[in-house]
Amino acid sequence: MDNFNINTRRDVTGMDAGMRAFFKQTYSFMAIAVMVTAITGFVVQKFFLAQVVALIAGNIVGTLALFGIQILIMTMIGRATFKNPARAFGLLMAFAVVEGLTLGLLLAIYTGASVTMAFVSAAAVFGGMAAYGIFTKRDLTGMGSILFGLLIGLVVASVVNILFYNGIVSLLISGVSVIVFSLYTAYDNQNLKLMYSQFAGQADTTGLAVNGALRLYLDFVNLFFALIRIFGVVGGSRD
Repeated sequence: MDNFNINTRRDVTGMDAGMRAFFKQTYSFMAIAVMVTAITGFVVQKFFLAQVVALIAGNIVGTLALFGIQILIMTMIGRATFKNPARAFGLLMAFAVVEGLTLGLLLAIYTGASVTMAFVSAAAVFGGMAAYGIFTKRDLTGMGSILFGLLIGLVVASVVNILFYNGIVSLLISGVSVIVFSLYTAYDNQNLKLMYSQFAGQADTTGLAVNGALRLYLDFVNLFFALIRIFGVVGGSRD
């Protein structure tokens, strides 16, 4: 079904003007999504916290429903990537709003110091791993299946921990998440270079930029969410 083969080995360590423009667009879309999530989280914390707590916190049905909506939106973005880039972008913004619900809860739980440390750390890790993925000559494509397997394991462990919560297990899941999404950041950036090389000159890459923005957004946000839980243990939570 795919029109490209990401396993094709090629040297894409260089960055021509077209690729630089593509990454600029991709990161612009990602930055907008992160900003939408931040605004949504702030609004939720200030005005709709009680409603969101009732919907998600301690409500397994609501939590699983939220997870299902996220999966649905990601699937729809994938389908609209090349057929309707504008629709894909709109869905990315909708996904950012949904993620903002979780952020709103975290902002209410953890102190400002914990949130700040988590954001700065996530930005530093993301930036370093993104640069590595873009400029390294090492082929990272073989990491894909391993990372996907680890991701599935994290999802299963997270669901089980929601049903039978354990603080130590939660902290362990957060630590593993930091490692997995750090590696995913490098992998996704190199993977985007490969896909751009396949599609450049053949089709409008705006849809690909939206799809790439979703990947990078997920990497960054999951890094941030994992780190805020870790720093929350150190910095404490709100009373």
